[in-house]
Amino acid sequence: MRWTAHAAMDEEPVMTSWASSMSPPLGDPYPMFTSETVRMESPTPLKVAPGDCFLRIQEVERRVCLKKSAIYARMATGAFPRSISLGRRCTVWLKSSIDGWIDEQIERANTLAVSPAAHGANQARRG
Repeated sequence: MRWTAHAAMDEEPVMTSWASSMSPPLGDPYPMFTSETVRMESPTPLKVAPGDCFLRIQEVERRVCLKKSAIYARMATGAFPRSISLGRRCTVWLKSSIDGWIDEQIERANTLAVSPAAHGANQARRG
């Protein structure tokens, strides 16, 4: 909400934002989200392995060879294990979930390396 400046102190301030009318201006570039535009799914429960421990972001970055922004971008799409908030400034990941993600990446790389489509694409480049 924005207030306009007035010459006299006894005048009432005037609201100049669209919030005063409680309806957005025509052509609002950020329409309100509705249940049709946003689907919230409950996250899958985390599974704790025996002897599991927490990893801070620096250790996760080191293990997966990605920077923080890439980790959070993949987390937003569901392509990376979700984090656990332990407080306002403390976010951790389960070691077992990071190790599982690394194993999935290795398995996917191995599957792509031996798939017939990949083999045919390599032959086409050579020939």
